[in-house]
Amino acid sequence: MKHQITFVGGQLLPVFVGIKEFSPDKIHFIVSEESKDKINLLKSFLTGKKFSENICNPFDFVSIKKTCEELLSKFEPTDEVQFNLTGGTKVMVLAAQALIQENQGEGFYINPDNTVLKLPTYDLQELTCEISVKEFLELSGHKINSSKAISDFTQDDFIAATEIEKFAKDDKAFGTVTKYFRNNYNNVNKKIPKSGTEKIDDEIIFEWTSNKATVLRNGINIFSASSDNIRSLFFLAAWWELIVAKEISKWAKLKELFVQCELPFKGDDKTLKNEIDILINLGRKLIFVECKSGIVKQEDINKIKIIKDTYGGIISKSILVSRFLPAKNIIEKCNELNIEVFYLYEDEILVHPLSELIKTLDNFERKLAI
Repeated sequence: MKHQITFVGGQLLPVFVGIKEFSPDKIHFIVSEESKDKINLLKSFLTGKKFSENICNPFDFVSIKKTCEELLSKFEPTDEVQFNLTGGTKVMVLAAQALIQENQGEGFYINPDNTVLKLPTYDLQELTCEISVKEFLELSGHKINSSKAISDFTQDDFIAATEIEKFAKDDKAFGTVTKYFRNNYNNVNKKIPKSGTEKIDDEIIFEWTSNKATVLRNGINIFSASSDNIRSLFFLAAWWELIVAKEISKWAKLKELFVQCELPFKGDDKTLKNEIDILINLGRKLIFVECKSGIVKQEDINKIKIIKDTYGGIISKSILVSRFLPAKNIIEKCNELNIEVFYLYEDEILVHPLSELIKTLDNFERKLAI
């Protein structure tokens, strides 16, 4: 029988990766009074496996070593024993290392670069297991209520998003129209009708239906786009999210890509708690993408920080993808909170084409730690 003795600390992901990578027959969790409740989040992933929970003082070397020795005394001489040294306190790791040196088992440590260091040989090998977004979130007690994949969008959606981008870039009327709807609908929590006509100013009229949007200036059509998702694309700036997501979908390291993720409260599946514009899964790392087509505000940065801390932890990173260079105070705050910033335009001059986004993602992907 293959036994895995694993220490449970603040993060469950190293525990789960160790189980998934080496597939032990029985797992022995070494927990403290503070960390023992975390095991409940792992139980749904342990179908068909036996496990035990063993409480000790995480800072008492003698207590930890004695707890492990009591476990080892119950194993058969032919049993295989592994220690997962990635989680828990440093004292826990020292106790396990002492037992490994006494030839009472082997150990492994999962490195941030997706490799595993084996003890006592100190051989290095690549991790082979991958973690799904569903597993990532369930390990923190969360789930996605709804989301979309790139394949869920039609050709009409992409064409409409491109037309809106062109309109936003080439005509100031775009800003006039979107500002009107922010002031008269979004900012006052007034619902936008499924179809209608609005006189924006003396020159501009905006018309829309469930699948078409049109802008007229002095009676001349200056913008028109059709899509079953035209309302969210235009009114909710989903056009920018879709364009960014399409570019990210070309990234070779990508394992899963979710767009417009909605996450509920833990105790209320029907109430929206947070929204994630784009969620990237690299197999063992998450990247949260916040897309801003206009002005970036302080509350946007606060939201990015909260989402990363709540759903990703130390194995995740956030990036703000903005059409325009954010204000200096926003850049400063992003730097302080370790949020990457990618922008296209500075003073209306294109300085970073969207095609450079994947290179940026590649550069900071290497900074992520498990």
